[in-house]
Amino acid sequence: MIEVKNLTKSFGDNKVLDDISMSFEAGKCNMVIGASGSGKTVLLKNIMGLLTPDSGEILYSGKDLAKMPPKERKLLYREMGVLFQSNALFDFATVEENIGFPMEFFTRLSKAEKKEKTDMLLERVGLPGVNGKYPSELSGGMQKRVGIARALALNPKYLFCDEPNSGLDPMTSVRIDELIAGITEEYGTTTIINTHDMNSIMGIGDRISFIYEGKLKWKGDRDSFLRPDCSELEAFVHSNALASKLIG
Repeated sequence: MIEVKNLTKSFGDNKVLDDISMSFEAGKCNMVIGASGSGKTVLLKNIMGLLTPDSGEILYSGKDLAKMPPKERKLLYREMGVLFQSNALFDFATVEENIGFPMEFFTRLSKAEKKEKTDMLLERVGLPGVNGKYPSELSGGMQKRVGIARALALNPKYLFCDEPNSGLDPMTSVRIDELIAGITEEYGTTTIINTHDMNSIMGIGDRISFIYEGKLKWKGDRDSFLRPDCSELEAFVHSNALASKLIG
């Protein structure tokens, strides 16, 4: 479990996160939702240790990230998998080399063992046999699945996904959602997903937290999501539903 307690983060005079407290359960798809600029990406970066909060705590299994000694923090980073919005694949490297990148730095696996694991991961994400291809030879959805395979390379306890369906068509988005949800349940990962995709929220959101102007305004599950006692969330749902109709 990951717990965030009274987290505050500012950049100059701009307070981006204001006294945020929430928890994220293992084996669940924990959604953090909100409009662009609401603070959800800054929240994710603080949880991952890419930013340092001004005040508050980020607890991994009860241990404060800020107080971990360097060796313990390094071990924690090894337990993290990240799926970036832009995929962040290396254009100059093959699919196999991209997936093997974390294993090069954090494991002592032999070349044959890394190849075996890469094959297993590609099979898991539905892309067997693409080892030698380059990202430019793959569709956006296929690149996203390679990104998921790379995120799983170190058997992470924690999986962070930043707008995983950005730029994908609806059918591919559903497939990515199902893949993330299946992995979360199968491996018991603590999965945190930043998104404003209504289909994702309703499709796989086990626990949903709504950030509005840097504050936690609402939290609940899918059953209560469409009947919130929160005017800001109602406006968010309405605007996203309207945008989906216009795009469609």
